[in-house]
Amino acid sequence: MKPASPARSRLRRSAEPGGSAALLAEMAAIAAEQQLEPALARMARLIAGLSGAQAAAVFVVEGAQPAAAGWHARDGEFADGLRAEIEAAAREAVLPEAPEAPTVREAGGNLMRTLPLVAAGRLHGVACLLARRGRAGTRQLEDPGVEAALAVFLPRLAWLREAAQAASARTQYERWFKTLDEQLRVLDRERQKFAAIVQQSDTAVFVADTSSTIRWNNTALASQRPGATEDSGWIGLPCRTVCEHFSDGDRDAGCEDCAVERALRTSEVTHRELRRTEPNGVRNRYLTALPIKGPDGRPQEVMVMIQDLSDLEVLRRSESRYRMLFERSGKAIVMVDPATRKIVLANRTAERLADGARDGLTGLPLEELHAPEEWLRIEPLFSDDFSRKGLVGLECRVRTRSGATRIATLSSTRTDLDGRDVLMLEYVDVTERLHVEEALRAAEERLRALVANAPVVLFALDAKGVFTLSEGRALESLGLAPGQVVGQSAFEVYRDVPAIVENLKRALAGEEFTSVVDAGRVAFETRYTPVRDAEGRVTGLIGVATDVTERRRLEDQLRQSQKMEAIGRLAGGVAHDFNNLLAAIQGHAELMLGQLPHGLPLHRSATEVHKAAARGALLTRQLLTFSRKEVVAPNAFDVNLIVAEMENMLRRLIGEQISLTIALAADPLRARCDRGQLEQVLLNLAVNARDAMPEGGPVSIAVAAADLQEVDCADHPGARPGPHVTLAVRDEGCGMDEHTLAHLFEPFFTTKSAGKGTGLGLSTVYGIVQRAGGHIRVKSEPGQGSTFTVYLPRVEGASAVEEPERLVGDTLHGAETVLVVEDEDAVRSMVREALEARGYRVLVARNGVEALDLAGRYGDYIDLLVTDVVMPQMNGAELAQRLSHLRPGLRVLFVSGYTDDAVIRTGVLEARTAFLQKPFSLDDLGRMVRDVIDARPARPAVDSAARRS
Repeated sequence: MKPASPARSRLRRSAEPGGSAALLAEMAAIAAEQQLEPALARMARLIAGLSGAQAAAVFVVEGAQPAAAGWHARDGEFADGLRAEIEAAAREAVLPEAPEAPTVREAGGNLMRTLPLVAAGRLHGVACLLARRGRAGTRQLEDPGVEAALAVFLPRLAWLREAAQAASARTQYERWFKTLDEQLRVLDRERQKFAAIVQQSDTAVFVADTSSTIRWNNTALASQRPGATEDSGWIGLPCRTVCEHFSDGDRDAGCEDCAVERALRTSEVTHRELRRTEPNGVRNRYLTALPIKGPDGRPQEVMVMIQDLSDLEVLRRSESRYRMLFERSGKAIVMVDPATRKIVLANRTAERLADGARDGLTGLPLEELHAPEEWLRIEPLFSDDFSRKGLVGLECRVRTRSGATRIATLSSTRTDLDGRDVLMLEYVDVTERLHVEEALRAAEERLRALVANAPVVLFALDAKGVFTLSEGRALESLGLAPGQVVGQSAFEVYRDVPAIVENLKRALAGEEFTSVVDAGRVAFETRYTPVRDAEGRVTGLIGVATDVTERRRLEDQLRQSQKMEAIGRLAGGVAHDFNNLLAAIQGHAELMLGQLPHGLPLHRSATEVHKAAARGALLTRQLLTFSRKEVVAPNAFDVNLIVAEMENMLRRLIGEQISLTIALAADPLRARCDRGQLEQVLLNLAVNARDAMPEGGPVSIAVAAADLQEVDCADHPGARPGPHVTLAVRDEGCGMDEHTLAHLFEPFFTTKSAGKGTGLGLSTVYGIVQRAGGHIRVKSEPGQGSTFTVYLPRVEGASAVEEPERLVGDTLHGAETVLVVEDEDAVRSMVREALEARGYRVLVARNGVEALDLAGRYGDYIDLLVTDVVMPQMNGAELAQRLSHLRPGLRVLFVSGYTDDAVIRTGVLEARTAFLQKPFSLDDLGRMVRDVIDARPARPAVDSAARRS
């Protein structure tokens, strides 16, 4: 199998705890894409990486068909025909009858899932995932992270899609506007040419009414009539007089094929050639009659042009160009009579804008194109004075015949139409553009809201290190507002944090990396990504910074907890081995003391050995308490009573130079703990307070109730909300610095000089409190004293554990047979000698195998099994179980330096399993052996312990 690519590995890690930064970096990269297809390809790679699928594709829907697509395959290529199957599935997903929910189908021997991308009831695209058959593939296809990532990507997809459409429309509009501008320029030139032709050329032009009487003629025609003035010319004469002037032959015959009559009759442009012989030769002229229609569509006048044949084609081409520009313009153009404000001419674009026929627009009052309230707003702008100046870019609303509203920009100019002064209005429909712009703004706002509320910092810098983007909710932890540093130099903003400045320099040099930097009291994990241009030059960088302060705090707490656990295990192991040695030393010392007369030097030496062993036992007991491997019997005690009963002892312990104040709670406050251990906690804290004030001072002890909330437990591992009993010990001593506080509860850590302390007092307190289900808090500053507050869970009622009944015989001696199983030779020989001295018959074994062999030979005679708990090959609980089958009713006494066996610990607490803690005195051993032998059989407890082990 090919190794996973870095991108895929990064995406898979994004689904794990702490991996949100990689996911956000990839989403930020997708959000930064300005092109649709690269964004689709990135998204396909993202969802494939999130789910672990074999391949993925993301399509954009255009016109109810999949259009642009992004592809990604884990192996880099798609199998033959697989792309076609994926495209076919995408086409099916966009059909109207297609289900809106994701569907799964077979494809190329694999499973394929299609997910419609729907927003606001509109289908924007389709995502396809491909996975291998089987349960793993099904889980990959149903990965919820895919739908979540697609939901985040959907606004960006809609934005890119709309941006692409807007860019295409803008390009088309620009092309149309450019064409229209060129056409208008040509039209204006042609208009000027036409005016020059009509007024200044040699072409004879006149206008006749329906009776064929000339009503207007141009200068060129007026000059053709001898004796006529420029103002009168041919006006008032029948049009045939002009034809007779420009033709030969019978003058009356000229009206048999009159072009003016045909134009009036047929409403069409008609032509006729006129031939006249003049002194300088024959002149062939081309007569064109153009009907001028009124509002009713019937000709009211005819414009007649008489020109040489050589000029006729030029005019035809000019007219054709003018008509084409007018009719095909992308702007809606209407000609309005300023006097009546009625439309006299409109092009096809105006028809489409108003959703009406062109003939329906002609003669229509201009105000009919606008809603009444809109017309009230713009009507003053059409005043005579303003219209002469012209309107430019006025935004208005156009009402269509169907009642819909279109938004357009309006420009106007005064022009001439067939000799009439008209107002030419040009409407540019911007409805779709405004909708696209609004959609883009909405998408931008959504993206901005997403960035602003993301629990990260998103930033971007240019090549000079100046902020161009600074967003994200995590800016609050830096005391900054979104966008506050935009325009400022990052090197100046973070000049007091050299690590950040160095990272920025590395990123602007082209390196992509992730770094964790402390910025004051906040730690950020930041991903730096350089931005390059088409030639590969670094033009800036983008970054995603995640606040990891809380994560680092939890990691530190975890490391501290693991360290304390490791030290506890070490302490327990040491104490176990040491207890075996102390048991042998203490036992043999007692044997010596029992055999040596008082007053002898050896007796005194044995006494000192016994005392040293006792002190060593106290030390190991502290180690076991810290490591939580000491067997304890918790009960529900009123903490007030325990503190009150210990007041006299505490006063003697801390000395007269210390003033002790005790404040008890008004009501009983019960906590479940071992009474002796709670007394030890109080003693250790009182001694610690005394040692902090060598010259004396006040110490206060207070018992109170407290109700902890979730927020109160956030900074204390193991703390739980609920009712608690607090035991606070305060002194006004030298106090502690942060370094001392960090190592305060570590075993063997002490600030006292050599020989002044073991460093186990506070670590023992820590172990006792932790075992009782509580925690301890310390407040201290150098020179300000210290306050140790112990929190123990509060219990209601006095649910004390029933004390086991002690069954003692008449004497500590006996004649029973005892099987002693101990892997430590010195302890085994000491126990044997001590029990034999009390009259017992003793069988010894080094391990469980030897014990079973002895039981096979002497099983009927064995009355008691004394066994160590932790032994090689077979532990004490298993040995007790097997011997109970051979010797029903066999009594069992467990012995150990500590027990890490939860079964035995449970048995002790339930008073059903006999247990003797090492080191022990010979009297304790003799008493316990006698008690166990004389007690009722403990078979149920042993069987239960064995079954649980």
